[in-house]
Amino acid sequence: MQIKHPDWLQIHRQQCGVLYGYNQDWYRTSFQRTRGCGPTAATMLLVYLNRRQPGSLPYEAGSLTAIADILEEVWSFITPDRLLGLNSTGKFCEGADRLLSHYGLSWRCQRLGVNALRKRRPSLGEIVRFLETALAADYPVAFLNLHRGKVAELESWHWMVITGLRYENAQDRYQITCYDNGRCLTVDLGLWLQTTRFGGGFVYIELPENHE
Repeated sequence: MQIKHPDWLQIHRQQCGVLYGYNQDWYRTSFQRTRGCGPTAATMLLVYLNRRQPGSLPYEAGSLTAIADILEEVWSFITPDRLLGLNSTGKFCEGADRLLSHYGLSWRCQRLGVNALRKRRPSLGEIVRFLETALAADYPVAFLNLHRGKVAELESWHWMVITGLRYENAQDRYQITCYDNGRCLTVDLGLWLQTTRFGGGFVYIELPENHE
């Protein structure tokens, strides 16, 4: 399964083809560019929901310049720490809640943390159900990966956005599709959960019932 309109988070450019998701390198300062993956993921979630509910936010992502302006606006609410960045789903949601309150929106953050201690982590099944709930309702999911484990495709201490999930019966594994700084990645979810040292988590922003 996947969100209904993954193309809403794609940018088509003649020079470099399709960019999958936004890039933290579009921030204006070097500090923002090194810490900006969390606000970048949040921007993607918010822009997507604003396409579903046009006019809810003053975000028109029609050009790279416009997206860069939105990134700056989101940063002012969802602001990474100078040392650790945006290193928890709680910090992500606190900032998102401030932004949503500022605009008078009753959208809500839903989050599932993955503890560094293995015995306190949710099971793979619980994570899959969380993702299925989000994707079935057409919500992209922000994914915090504090340590990539044995998943070579991932970058540690990093946020990206999940747009799809599928089960591969032959390999008995769940694969997630992630947009990350212009790339489209396929990640073995179970392998990440089994091998990550520091955990991470998942966040989506939910529209109220009967909002549409």
